[in-house]
Amino acid sequence: MTHRVKASVPRGTAAVLLASAALLALPAGADQGFYLGAIGGVTLDPDLSIRFTDSGQQRQTERAQFEIGAAGSIVAGYTFASGLRPELELGYRRANFDGADGNTAASQAVGSLYYNFSRNGYFFYLGGGGGYANVRLDVGGGLDKDDDGTAVYSLGTGFGVPVGRQLMVGVDYRYVGAFDRTHYQYLVEGAPLDASFRYRSHVVGLSLRYSFGSALADSHPAVKPPREPVQVVPLAN
Repeated sequence: MTHRVKASVPRGTAAVLLASAALLALPAGADQGFYLGAIGGVTLDPDLSIRFTDSGQQRQTERAQFEIGAAGSIVAGYTFASGLRPELELGYRRANFDGADGNTAASQAVGSLYYNFSRNGYFFYLGGGGGYANVRLDVGGGLDKDDDGTAVYSLGTGFGVPVGRQLMVGVDYRYVGAFDRTHYQYLVEGAPLDASFRYRSHVVGLSLRYSFGSALADSHPAVKPPREPVQVVPLAN
């Protein structure tokens, strides 16, 4: 098997560092602020069609099903009083084939923009974004693993409730799909064998977030202080 050095990985790392610096530079306020968090959950990945191509350009497609896998990520973002919430997510997902050797595993960096719908002590959000994923394919059978990278898009939703003024707990859903097919190279009895597929993954998880402003900014819109009533003083005759 041949391994390929991918120039997009250093560029992806630089983009992650720049995005993190931009988030840290944002000002904090009483009803908004920078936050850090983590999401842990399970993968519910759809069936996978892997296309194999031998040295004679003969193609064969194999269908693979997945067991429930594991997923985890760390997140950093900023909550605005308007409800907008830019977020950077660094995650890892792994799912084994059902009834066969092998698995897929992905490390990814995704930047997203969410909007919080805040109501009465909790919030519900929708949004999406894009980023980069490095996807590893292990086809089993004694063959070495290989990996490739691709640009991905992401969709997300969920809800949460504040626990105190700084912590927020919630349930989150994330979908990640690749724009292009990832490609892999193996050697089978000295002959090259190429494999490719389009990566897709669903994750449902529990989240915990710590806000350096206030977790209540996610679940309560900004409230203006009440005005003092105007007092009418009668004039003496």
